[in-house]
Amino acid sequence: MKIPYPGSEVKVVDAIQLCRDHDGYQHLAERMTEAQDNLPESWVFDGCSHWFDTYDGFPVYKVCFFHDCAYLAGGTEAQRLEADALLLAGLARMTGSVGFPMATFTGVRIGGDAAWKKSFSWGYGHQPEK
Repeated sequence: MKIPYPGSEVKVVDAIQLCRDHDGYQHLAERMTEAQDNLPESWVFDGCSHWFDTYDGFPVYKVCFFHDCAYLAGGTEAQRLEADALLLAGLARMTGSVGFPMATFTGVRIGGDAAWKKSFSWGYGHQPEK
């Protein structure tokens, strides 16, 4: 299964499988599975929310996908920091640079807080208890 392109509808069950299949994201598959009853059946992956989906020829949206999965599921503030740190590390590994990953990390730390209540905020996928 391939990481979806920005603008694609993604089923939560498929996102869980993608997390299981990619090194370093198995714990995220577990968190999403635990939260699944309170998540929508699917969502539209927006890529690197209000940011670049490619950078210097690199398809950075592939790293952003896993970050979006974490933000969909939500959790503790420590889990948010872990998700943001994984984004930073993944972008640095993919691009071989520091500036773009650091700018992205800073942006998600400031703009991704749940208090903003945006479509990309921490825990954005949670629905009222069913």
